[in-house]
Amino acid sequence: MSPATGRAPVISAAVMAHPRRLEEAARLAGALRPWQAVTAVDPEPDGPPTTLRTAREAWSRIRPGATHHLVLQDDVELCRDFLRRVETAVREHPDTPLAFYANWNSWNGAATRAAALQGASWVPAVPGEWVPTLALLLPRSDVTALLSAVPRQGAPAEPDDVVLARELAARRRRVLISVPHLVEHTGTASIVGNDRYGPRHSACFADDVEAPAVARPGPAGTLPQPPPVLVHRPHGHAHVILTAPGGADGEPLFLSREAYLRGTPAAERAGRRWERARAGLAGLRVPDELLWLCEEIWHGGHLLGLHTPPTERPPSSALIRVALRSWILGGSAGDPGHRLWIEQRVARLTGLAEEAFAAGRDDRRVHGPLPAFPSERLAGLPAARHIWRDPQLALST
Repeated sequence: MSPATGRAPVISAAVMAHPRRLEEAARLAGALRPWQAVTAVDPEPDGPPTTLRTAREAWSRIRPGATHHLVLQDDVELCRDFLRRVETAVREHPDTPLAFYANWNSWNGAATRAAALQGASWVPAVPGEWVPTLALLLPRSDVTALLSAVPRQGAPAEPDDVVLARELAARRRRVLISVPHLVEHTGTASIVGNDRYGPRHSACFADDVEAPAVARPGPAGTLPQPPPVLVHRPHGHAHVILTAPGGADGEPLFLSREAYLRGTPAAERAGRRWERARAGLAGLRVPDELLWLCEEIWHGGHLLGLHTPPTERPPSSALIRVALRSWILGGSAGDPGHRLWIEQRVARLTGLAEEAFAAGRDDRRVHGPLPAFPSERLAGLPAARHIWRDPQLALST
């Protein structure tokens, strides 16, 4: 039931579209016919490239009587049984904004991955990052508040995902992200210039998982907070994101994986395991100048294992493989110089990450979880948002 109305949820839908993608948008709207989906076209297609104009138009197309409104961008692919899965999600979380996708190289993608490895079905979005808007569903009250906050004329020249993050946060509205994701980004050319980040695929697409996650932590299968430690891999290097340092309202911070483990017994154990794993890389024919990539993949996978608590019914091996594969590919998506080498060897590199992940879980089982990061070291760490402008910054922390 919808708490705002006391009746069963009623979903309406709109597809954001640029005039160059009307065919794709019409196809998506047709797939959502039971929700009477409409196509919302950029009202100023010749204006400066921005998603906010079209997003506002799409959100304004909420149908009279609808309790919830779904907005899709025109370059997504729906998973099998998409409508049923969204309707189930709305019944499970009737008063919550729900996102059905996160970029494989975002913090929210890392949170999705961490949740998948724990067998969870939902994970809260990481505060301080944009809200994933490729496939976002809002209760009617959130749609009304958003339309009031964003004027139809003279809207700020900001991306819609940034504006939504700010407006929802101002009202203390928490976004939940589905695990796995229910849509995939198709990889078509970006109209607003996002191609510089490389391919932007799902962190964990439902159709890539042979068997669903079976363990459901908590009464509704939802992690109560974003995992406090995320293993992120932008530009090939494994970094650690501390999502709530010093408390729930703290700005996410980051540091290199070496700095995170420096001086701990876990670092020594990981180093010894890596040397053994390195000896088995002969079949990959790794050039000397790219050995560091394999080392980052191994140590990052080991950290993922260290931060994955045991569950009564762990996720399937297929789900683990999909999550680690997206971590490897997404971590080099913006680096065309390394991306091709990784794509050609992704199966073997995923196997390396699986080996490291298992080693990290074994380390946790034998020696216990890592202690909390020392609070006295937080003051010297940079804000995680800087990683997008200065990818080398974390290597010096």
